Amino acid sequence: MPSTTPNDTRPEGAGEVSAIIPTWNSAARLERSLEGVERNLRPSRIIVVDRSSEDGTVDIARRHGATVLTDTRSLGSARMKGIEESDTEWVAFVDDDISLPDGFIEEVMDKANRSVGAVQGAVRSVHEPHRDMLTDGYERRFNGGDTFDLRPGDRGLTSATLIRRSLIEGINLENMDTWEDWLITQRVLDSGYRWVVSRPFVDHFHPREDLARKGGWNAAGILNLGRTGRMPVSKALRWYIDTLLETPGNAVRLSVRYRDPRQFLHQMRLMAYIIMAPRHLISSVPRRPEAALA
Repeated sequence: MPSTTPNDTRPEGAGEVSAIIPTWNSAARLERSLEGVERNLRPSRIIVVDRSSEDGTVDIARRHGATVLTDTRSLGSARMKGIEESDTEWVAFVDDDISLPDGFIEEVMDKANRSVGAVQGAVRSVHEPHRDMLTDGYERRFNGGDTFDLRPGDRGLTSATLIRRSLIEGINLENMDTWEDWLITQRVLDSGYRWVVSRPFVDHFHPREDLARKGGWNAAGILNLGRTGRMPVSKALRWYIDTLLETPGNAVRLSVRYRDPRQFLHQMRLMAYIIMAPRHLISSVPRRPEAALA
């Protein structure tokens, strides 16, 4: 467990950061993400872990000076391959559809004292009303401040997150294509370190039409935690059922709040994908590029 004092400061060497970016057929969005990483993270090294892309993804990555690795097993495996390749005290997971804001590295490093194992940017969609909903959720948890801590059992995100590399070395994520971030979160917290969610807000420029399908993919990830023994099956089923049952209520609430019947239709489409989520566990449904970043 880390020792903490009121005068904790950033650990020596904390300014050295490697960026790890999993990709798959990301040519349409990778350039923008890499530009933000170079400008607002300024890593000592960029490591792109690619899933055998068939477009210009690898060429774009190499043009930006990235080390390009290949992993076709899973998103979790890709993240760990990046960890194995890196050698800095801190690594930053950045998804290929994330745009880091000005001042990002200064903000997250300011929170990286000796008690902290991870600092997560507050990632929100670029599309309304999802952007507004996510902003409201963050502001409630910030409660007038600039940070809040995750608790054991919470799911942290690895879309734009600084992590102490030594805490997650060797973790087995090979059969995890989503919710691998939950396992990473628990490893950090179980090690006695804090997982801090911090401003500034970070833009997620995903396709608008992909949200329902990504919701279904995430529901499958919950079930996969139970299937692989990483969570009690009863708890995984309860989480899955709770996610399914809250959707009709959200359909009504969001339609009324935003006076937009399309919100009802979106939630119904989301519910259909959640119902179909088990198919990802019993058949060979391929991981599509956008789903890799769920």
